[in-house]
Amino acid sequence: MATFITAAEAKQRLDEFDVILDVRSQGEWDAGHLQLPSVRHIENLHQHPEKLAGLSDINNKKVLVHCGIGKRAEMVGMGNLKDLVPNLFVVIEGGYSHFSLAFLLLHKIRRF
Repeated sequence: MATFITAAEAKQRLDEFDVILDVRSQGEWDAGHLQLPSVRHIENLHQHPEKLAGLSDINNKKVLVHCGIGKRAEMVGMGNLKDLVPNLFVVIEGGYSHFSLAFLLLHKIRRF
């Protein structure tokens, strides 16, 4: 079961997560993303459930999923990922667009 949180809450709890899944498009990722060892980019996971096969190593981890504003992350959290990851947190209110400036102050963000 997924726990839905806001971008503000995710920002405060960032260090708690073993894996952070960024499910935005490649163009969004290229425009800027979190530059942390725990971040994985799985482009448009909500449209490609077959990509879950590559995530079998995260089933016992605390996972945060985010997208640009929350809709795609919500779809991922309500889909098959909730069955694979029992400790799943999903940013549904906000997303990268809301917390990126706050993260920029706390962490190094890669810009192209």
